[in-house]
Amino acid sequence: MSEPTGGWEGEGYRLSPEQNRVVTERWERAAAARERMDAMMKDVQQETAQSHGGKLEGLEYSLKDVDSFRRKAAAAARDKKVPVEKTARKVNDLNRYTLTFEPDSYTEGVERTYERLREQGYEPTGEKNTWQDPVYKGINTTWRRAGSEEKFELQFHTPDSFKAKMENHELYEISRSNDIDDLAEQDEQLAQSYRDAANHLQNERYANVRIPPGQERIGEQLIRDELNPRVPPEHVELIRRKEAEKRAENLAKAQAKAEAKKEAERAALQLDGPAQAESQGLRNRLATKATAAAPRQNTAAPRIEPLPQQSRSRGPSLT
Repeated sequence: MSEPTGGWEGEGYRLSPEQNRVVTERWERAAAARERMDAMMKDVQQETAQSHGGKLEGLEYSLKDVDSFRRKAAAAARDKKVPVEKTARKVNDLNRYTLTFEPDSYTEGVERTYERLREQGYEPTGEKNTWQDPVYKGINTTWRRAGSEEKFELQFHTPDSFKAKMENHELYEISRSNDIDDLAEQDEQLAQSYRDAANHLQNERYANVRIPPGQERIGEQLIRDELNPRVPPEHVELIRRKEAEKRAENLAKAQAKAEAKKEAERAALQLDGPAQAESQGLRNRLATKATAAAPRQNTAAPRIEPLPQQSRSRGPSLT
């Protein structure tokens, strides 16, 4: 059961307390399923690694950040008039995974993964093959267990397409956020030109990515973006600079988050230390009293040993 939640605001978006409750409770259910689903995907990866060289990438990101989900729901509500209840019900990528295969074993590896997931009781509910798209190359699928809310996203990449995708992360953020509109000062024609520039830059990183043979057998073939050959070079350079700024901003956020985590761990250790020392002192005092209370006239009486000392290396879990 969720704790009572207040409203939420972030990056120009907001949720009412009731909207935030709906979104947070949906995220919490995904968080509760994470450990089991991670274990399942590790099993799938181990088998496909032996047969086709499969590799599970980015497992530490297998649960979507709760604020990212809040922002997604708030943006859909404000910009597309989609109720947050519908977003919470239809979201597929709170739990998400990525498997990579080398190009020559890619198609067979993906097909074997399909078999394994079906054996686990899952069926694909969405299959988008964008290997012919100039801006994003790969296969994105969503899976659901019959008769339950449980679902997840699974992306299939080659090592090179995964590398390009990760390098394009900031451009993806820029082109799908309010940054473009703000940069264009609400001039829609100029904003579209900036999006075209972002597409060109994303396409650059896929230039040397090899398309796996046979991939056309899998999923629905989609081309979602086209390159505009007339985008001004100065717009491309402007977006390149914005990408560098966004990357520095994301790096600073990641560093601040890591430092906050370390600080919380240090604070927990500082609280644990005195408490553990006090507990050990109590044990020692009890042991001393027990020894002093032994009958002095009876030298044959059994000797009362101090209670065993607790290992200094053990303490309450911090996880």
